[in-house]
Amino acid sequence: MKVSRLSKRSVVLAAGALLLLCGLFVVGRPWAVSENDRYRTGLRQLRVASAELELDVLRARQGLPEVHGTAAADFAALRARAEALRTFPSFLSDEDRRVMGASLDSYERALRESESLLARSRDADARGQKREADVALQALLERTASADAERLINTYLQLYERTQSRNERSRIAFFAVSLLLGAYVLVVLVRLSRASSELGVLNEDLERRVEERTAALSTANEGLRSSETRKAAILEAAPDGILLLDGKGHLLELNPAAERTFRLASAQAVGRDFLALALPASLPAGERERVAAALDAPAGRATRLESPCLRADGGVFPAELTIARVPGDGPPRFTAFVRDITERKEVERMKNEFISTVSHELRTPLTSIRGSLGLLEGGIVGDLPAPALDMVRIARTNTERLIRLINDILDLEKMEAGKLELKLALLEGAELVEATLAGVKGMADAAGVSLRSDVEGLPQVKGDRDRLIQVLTNLVSNAVKFSPRDAAVTVRVREEAGGRVRFSVVDQGPGITPEQRGRLFGRFQQLDGSDTRSKGGTGLGLAISQAIVDQHGGRIDVESEPGQGSTFTFTLEAAKPVASGVPTTVPRDESRYNVLVATADGELSTLLRGLLSAEGYRVVRAASLAEAVKAIEESMPDALVVDTQMPDGQALDWVRGLREQPRTRELPVLALSGRSAEGEGVGMPLWVDWMTKPLEETRLLKALRYAMRTPGQARVLVVDDDAATRRVLCAQLERLGVQVFEAADGESAVALARETTPDLIVLDVGLPRLDGFEVVDILRQGKGRATPLIVFTGRELSRTDERQLTLGITRHLTKARSSEDELVTSVRELLNGLLARREAAAAERKAL
Repeated sequence: MKVSRLSKRSVVLAAGALLLLCGLFVVGRPWAVSENDRYRTGLRQLRVASAELELDVLRARQGLPEVHGTAAADFAALRARAEALRTFPSFLSDEDRRVMGASLDSYERALRESESLLARSRDADARGQKREADVALQALLERTASADAERLINTYLQLYERTQSRNERSRIAFFAVSLLLGAYVLVVLVRLSRASSELGVLNEDLERRVEERTAALSTANEGLRSSETRKAAILEAAPDGILLLDGKGHLLELNPAAERTFRLASAQAVGRDFLALALPASLPAGERERVAAALDAPAGRATRLESPCLRADGGVFPAELTIARVPGDGPPRFTAFVRDITERKEVERMKNEFISTVSHELRTPLTSIRGSLGLLEGGIVGDLPAPALDMVRIARTNTERLIRLINDILDLEKMEAGKLELKLALLEGAELVEATLAGVKGMADAAGVSLRSDVEGLPQVKGDRDRLIQVLTNLVSNAVKFSPRDAAVTVRVREEAGGRVRFSVVDQGPGITPEQRGRLFGRFQQLDGSDTRSKGGTGLGLAISQAIVDQHGGRIDVESEPGQGSTFTFTLEAAKPVASGVPTTVPRDESRYNVLVATADGELSTLLRGLLSAEGYRVVRAASLAEAVKAIEESMPDALVVDTQMPDGQALDWVRGLREQPRTRELPVLALSGRSAEGEGVGMPLWVDWMTKPLEETRLLKALRYAMRTPGQARVLVVDDDAATRRVLCAQLERLGVQVFEAADGESAVALARETTPDLIVLDVGLPRLDGFEVVDILRQGKGRATPLIVFTGRELSRTDERQLTLGITRHLTKARSSEDELVTSVRELLNGLLARREAAAAERKAL
């Protein structure tokens, strides 16, 4: 490449042009002369007009005709001229403008004073006060506006001269700078001329290097095209939808899998908002915000979540979204991976259905088998021969083992799915240990192992009682299982610093090697196949215990050395005891049972209203006997609660009168008094019950329930669609001496409950026609809303399910987890009064 060099002629021409510009700058004027002339002319005209006005004032005083006039309009015209002069020439500085403005202000003040003095002089003349008029005129002539106008002109001229001199200095400085610049340009041009020859050499070397780099770049571009082709093939073959988003969440690009997933062409999707395009409008706000929050995640961290997504044709499908910010400089970019998980959800649904089937269809017959074997072992069909009794015991033991295995598997599946609900409550550490040791005492006695409890202080934790007892039972049973005879297993509870409570289970077993600890908490893991098989076990207990403790915010640790025993520990957050207060009652819907409360005591009336309303009764209050009589005449109550201390008469005499009337002869009456019935001289047959103050609330409610039931044997309604289970339950309940009614479906259960009000209902949830939830909803609408209920089902109930499956006093038992003894104990508790009366009557008959 040939490079042209700068000639001397070009340098001379450049220098001449620069000198010509400098000359023009020197001889040129710094501003327009017309602007200065215009402003000076305006100042002179203002001075002349001011002088003419003053001359006209003198002419008027001498009686001569005025030439220009001295009226107010003439003064206004002068002020207008002065205001027009406030548009200063552009070459004046800010300080000069302020000086000129002050001079104009002084002129306008003088003009206003002259106008005022002229008006005063003329007014004095009009009043005939010649002397006062002369004084005012004299003052006007001494302080004339024309003098101020003259000073204004002089001020401007001084400012103009100062500005001109300042401009001269600036022009000289500019000229000097221009000369320096010219010299610098000449030097640069000379140096540029010298460098031009060197530039030619550099250009030749640069051309050579460019040719080399071009060849290398061609090779790199070929590799890049190959890489882009491979990446495009990967994107097109990817089974998941891949979308590129900008910083605002708008689509920039998507692969063919994304087009097929959303059933939308790329041309129609680019530029649209991803959240509006992919998420359905029915999605809850919290879910939409969760997806939007993934777009704010920092680079290098991917967010994975599941959310329903919307297709272009309006269909909704479950999807797994993975959103990650693309690292690098420039504007933010995000990559969204969309996977259609419809098949996975279907598999999960089938899995849940299978678990539900196992829960009901497998555990229900196993429960019946266990119950039947228990009845045989208990001698319901008479004494069995010893060999047969051993076979029954073996069958029952293995049935319970099978039920435990099924429970463990279902528990583990539920925990892994995150669906295990904890029923949190304030728990005493000592009570948890006591309940655990009571449950495994039989096993420990059989193994010849002693159980010890070592609880310091009164530690409390917040957790699920049943689940924590399950954890402790697993740990203690394992310790018993691997401890030698005459050894001891100790359960310690300590409150540690930092607000934690530590539970420890210490045994004297063979210990655990470091290699075995790594698989200690695995599923179906057994440390020593031969030894563990002889001890029994499924290998799920520790895995389930670890999952339960994890959900409580802790972790199980183990300390063990071979031959020195083992210590399993876990810690939970300590809870402080809650101060006990007055229990709050939640009013229920109105029931058909009416209870008339006759008392003049306002506090007692409020207590009874809250207590009875919470149990589903409709309460009518009467503050006097007269009001009670009127209430009974208007509507016959189902029961009467009367205070013996009434202000308007003897309550006992009034009640005796009710007993003598056919309409109220059978009315149940509960009397409240500060003394006993004997002290009142009342025979007990007159009353359903007699209660002294302070009131025993539990006894009152029990008495009311028994008072309004049909007399006779205790009645229990058993509702279960499995005939074998009903048969076992009926056999167990009939041994208690109760009358049992059976129902195989929900409709039959409702009909029997309405026909003969039961004293207790044992209800399964999975029923044909009407399920357990519908049965409970129907019974809540009538008198059955206060009926005690035992929900005995193979289904795992959530907290919401338990709240819906509630009538009166309610117990929730799981068939595979609750033994027949627990069921019978619950029945005894809920039928306590009726069974106590029956047992007392039986004892009396036996004595007779």
